Amino acid sequence: MRTAPHASRVLAGRFTRRAIVIGGALLAGSLLASSPGLAVASSAALSGVHVLGRDFNFPASIASDGTRVWVANYDGNSVTELSAKTGRLIKVISGSRYKFDVPGAIASDSTHVWVANSTSVTELSAKTGRLIKVISGSRYKFDVPGAIASDSTHVWVANSTSVTELSAKTGRLIKVISGSRYKFADTTAIASDGTRVWVASSSVTVLSAKTGRLISVISGSRYKFTNSVAIASDGTHVWVANYGYGSNYSVTELSARTGRLVKVISGSRYKFNGPSGIASDGTHVWVTNDGDGALPHSVTELSARTGRLVKVISGSRYKFNGPEPIASDGTHVWVANIGGNSVTELSAKTGRLVKVI
Repeated sequence: MRTAPHASRVLAGRFTRRAIVIGGALLAGSLLASSPGLAVASSAALSGVHVLGRDFNFPASIASDGTRVWVANYDGNSVTELSAKTGRLIKVISGSRYKFDVPGAIASDSTHVWVANSTSVTELSAKTGRLIKVISGSRYKFDVPGAIASDSTHVWVANSTSVTELSAKTGRLIKVISGSRYKFADTTAIASDGTRVWVASSSVTVLSAKTGRLISVISGSRYKFTNSVAIASDGTHVWVANYGYGSNYSVTELSARTGRLVKVISGSRYKFNGPSGIASDGTHVWVTNDGDGALPHSVTELSARTGRLVKVISGSRYKFNGPEPIASDGTHVWVANIGGNSVTELSAKTGRLVKVI
């Protein structure tokens, strides 16, 4: 998600990265599409692959609960709902009553869908997509939240210098967490595994998912946290995507139990190239590379058990175009292409292309 049209900071789902926009072009990323939809490639390039048109408009964040896929359209002030089984369009949710205002982050816990807007959170039913409520007001301290996560008990909203905790059952405010000891500074990503909450900025702040209390702040040069734009936890490992500056790209692996450093993953064979989004389903780790350099847009697949490289997925048939937000439900992997106004669906088992939507 972008904090504002043509702003100098780009937030996409659970992450933030720096960018420069000149004349409608997003540098350090990809050219923004002038209109939604896809140009159909040749049948040879798309053999066995169905390419469908959908109403995406700067798809800034994506989430899947295994039944539905939810896409927050930043420029469209809408949410696109897809079937996780087939990828088919169910509906596009929009209208003034939803109060979608540059929605840049989305999360689903299978019961509720939570959409972060510039100064509010919209709660939808995950079963029907109907509006439950719009949560807003000065006491929530929503400040262009760049990320949101739900563990089915709590909802965690990352604001620039604070985290707002809500009840996942009622949406009521539990607390706003802020203060210098938390080291929140331009927070860019948030994840919860039900035990710990992991908040990324120039460091990683660890909170208790039960109480919200501070557990630790993880920082230091050995972690290689440099413009850490995305974070994911599968309950065993925590994975941090470091967008870096220039070519300083890496993924930092932490222990979800202790927060200790397991390893920093980097090197040319991983083809990290502006790693902007990260997701883990407990078996695989998926990293989107938005092409901030000479390498093409791609997805790097790692083993969640060892961190070793499984494969790098790239090529014209995938239609990766500014791939940043990513989600996996264990069966499918969903990649939102901000530049192409499309979603690429992969098999979580094999990484093969299922379709471009």
